[in-house]
Amino acid sequence: MAKPKTILIISVILVISGIAISFLQSESETDSLASAQQSLSAGSSMNVSKSLDPIKSKDGVYSIQISDFEDGDNLGISVIDPNGNAITTKSIVKSPFQENFTISSTGIYELKIQNTAQTDMQVLGIIGYYPQGATLFDVLSIIILIVGLSGLAIGMMYFIKNRGSYNQDKRGRAENE
Repeated sequence: MAKPKTILIISVILVISGIAISFLQSESETDSLASAQQSLSAGSSMNVSKSLDPIKSKDGVYSIQISDFEDGDNLGISVIDPNGNAITTKSIVKSPFQENFTISSTGIYELKIQNTAQTDMQVLGIIGYYPQGATLFDVLSIIILIVGLSGLAIGMMYFIKNRGSYNQDKRGRAENE
């Protein structure tokens, strides 16, 4: 039978490992996106760019979020490929807005955002690779966390059970003396 301290130590190591794997996975997800937040006055514009490669993924995504969005607000956006061609040009009248595009060639893709409304707006623009589904690391981190947390629960139960019997043994010896 394993000792409660050993179970607890191994479980803590598993939980920390699961958290670390999860953190590294989320870091790689955010590294695949470029974002910029800016206050755009009426008529002004901003650009967000990211170097993308179709070998890594052919699925690109851009997203626009307006913090203080009101009915009637309007943004003009364009996604420009490395050759200078507009992949898409739209007028955004809702927030948040997200759309996918195909990455056709290697280079810098640019999201151009222009405030065509009469008011100032706080705008967040994001462009990059579209996040893929669950990966092996995602599943692995969840499994490690579940095993580690289960081990912590089992270790604590053994620890409490053994501590209770230890206290009863002490009382029994004290009464016999």
